[in-house]
Amino acid sequence: MRARERWGYAVWGAVALVIAIPELIAAIWEKATWPTISGTIAHLEELWPPTAVVVVAAIVVIAVQAAKASQTGGVRTVRGRGPAPAPTPPQSGRAEILYSVFVFLGVLGPAVVALVLSGDTSRHTKWILGCVIYGSIGVVCIGFPSAIAYWGGKDVPFPGFFETLADLEHRWHWAAVAILAGLVVLLIHLALYPWPDVPHHNPTPTSP
Repeated sequence: MRARERWGYAVWGAVALVIAIPELIAAIWEKATWPTISGTIAHLEELWPPTAVVVVAAIVVIAVQAAKASQTGGVRTVRGRGPAPAPTPPQSGRAEILYSVFVFLGVLGPAVVALVLSGDTSRHTKWILGCVIYGSIGVVCIGFPSAIAYWGGKDVPFPGFFETLADLEHRWHWAAVAILAGLVVLLIHLALYPWPDVPHHNPTPTSP
């Protein structure tokens, strides 16, 4: 296994873990002072209904890019005319240092806010805390590494998410299929929240 591929699994596996921990705690622990991701998005949809359109569109784009990456091996192309030119060899560790600074500053602020608000269990504070937690995860843990991997090319030791997904599919095809299936389920869950926890009509032999 190539070192770059191992880096991809390590970085994006860690991101998945960072997302899963607060999500599972909020879903399982009744005394959690923050909501789940879907609960936070549903609250934002109540405040501004077009949020649902933005979220669904984003998931569709991610699913399409993931499917495309599985066909191209995650290789970036230039206007569809084949692979992009190979980046220059790494000259320094500036990208890693820059990302470390971003992570420190991006996590420190939300962590302080979460610490201050964690003792307040009011409904209003709960939604603020959810936006702070998941917003910081989205920017620091997903946005920054994605941008650095895309623009840094080979100067960065880890690949982007879609290239890592393509590597994963080449090794374990079922894993990539499971991820795409999960995106579809997430799409339906957020579009029809709180599906599947909704009332159902139970048909009987005499039902119309």
